[in-house]
Amino acid sequence: MSQSVQRIERLALLLTGAATLISLVLTWDLGWVLGVALGGLLGVGNFYALRRLVGGLLGADGARSRKQTVMGVLLTLKLGLLAAAIYVVIRFVPIEPLGLLCGISVVVVAIFFEGFRTVLRGAEPTFKSE
Repeated sequence: MSQSVQRIERLALLLTGAATLISLVLTWDLGWVLGVALGGLLGVGNFYALRRLVGGLLGADGARSRKQTVMGVLLTLKLGLLAAAIYVVIRFVPIEPLGLLCGISVVVVAIFFEGFRTVLRGAEPTFKSE
C-alpha cells in the first residue's frame, strides 16, 4: 500500500476527531457532533473499502481472474451500501444532516492536504528514465 494512502487514512481519522471536538465546542448540539462523527467514520470507511476493492481489482497479473470479477461487483455494490448507510443514519439517528456532510467531507480535505504536502516536498518520479 502506498505511503500516501496510509497518510490520507490516518489524517482523515485525525481530522474526524478534530472536527468532532470542534463541533462539540462550537455548537454543544449532540445532533451536530453525532453528524460530524458518523459522517467522518462513513467517509473514512468508504475510502478504506475503495482502496481495498480497487487494489484487488488491479492486483492480478493482467489476466482477468475470478477475484477481479468479484472485486468489480463488490465495488459496484459498495456505492449502494454507502447510500443505504447514509439514508439509515439520516432517517433513524437524531443528527444534523449538514454535520454529516461536513464529516464525510473530511476525507476530501485529507486528500487535498496529502496532495499539497506531496507538491511541497517534491514528487518523486514514478518512472526512472535510463
